Amino acid sequence: MPGISARGLSHEGRRQLAVNLTRVLALYRSILDAYIIEFFTDNLWDTLPCSWQEALDGLNPPQLATMLLGMPGEGEVVRYRSVWPLTLLALKSTACALAFTRTPGFQTTSEFLENPSQSSRLTAPFRKHVRPKKQHEIRRLGELVKKLSDFTGCTQVVDVGSGQGHLSRFMALGLGLMVKSIEGDQRLVERAQRLDQELLQALEKEEKRNPQICAAGATASGAGPPAATESGCPSGPPGPGEPCGGLLQPGSTACPTGGDAYSTGPAAVPSGAGFPC
Repeated sequence: MPGISARGLSHEGRRQLAVNLTRVLALYRSILDAYIIEFFTDNLWDTLPCSWQEALDGLNPPQLATMLLGMPGEGEVVRYRSVWPLTLLALKSTACALAFTRTPGFQTTSEFLENPSQSSRLTAPFRKHVRPKKQHEIRRLGELVKKLSDFTGCTQVVDVGSGQGHLSRFMALGLGLMVKSIEGDQRLVERAQRLDQELLQALEKEEKRNPQICAAGATASGAGPPAATESGCPSGPPGPGEPCGGLLQPGSTACPTGGDAYSTGPAAVPSGAGFPC
């Protein structure tokens, strides 16, 4: 599907694009913010206009995708069994007009050259249950927050809308930041708590398997969080048994996620525990 690229837009063009995108997102937020499962659990189907329901009812996913995207398969023709309401057609046209191109204008980042599904700059525990796109996002964003925290002297970070806690977990255990995670969806909170425990168990196993690395980590970290390198794990492979530039566990004062009624609960983390990169 063709799309637009912000690379070729002027400053004013980018500003206008941002305005248009914001307007569309605000107008259809109730649909865009919903998970597919919520159309069943929260009966969101009944919130759609009746004219939309009549046009979309009975379509299977491939048919719906073909009609919305206008991309029929080889030898297929897009056929509408009824006239779609103008509001639905307007949404389709607007989405196509504002969609970004799916053709990358740059080469694959170095972290995915060896394995397109695993970032080489994240250790295995932080890649688990995380898709490649998300791996890239949490690494880049986490490293940015780390740099800003070091530059400003910030001692605590709050992750609002932390979801399953992937970013919070990386910032706390990967970059040595004190992180408080806040999430209003109890299902995501429970999921994040389970992932916290998985990572903590992995830390404990690693500590038993490589006590010399953990001892080195405890020495390096001292009484407080260890000094992580600016970019987190170095891009190149470490030497045999060499830990990451910044240990993955800041100490007993930090936890993967903070704790209150709307956040994942605090977890006791073994001091000095860490993973080699």
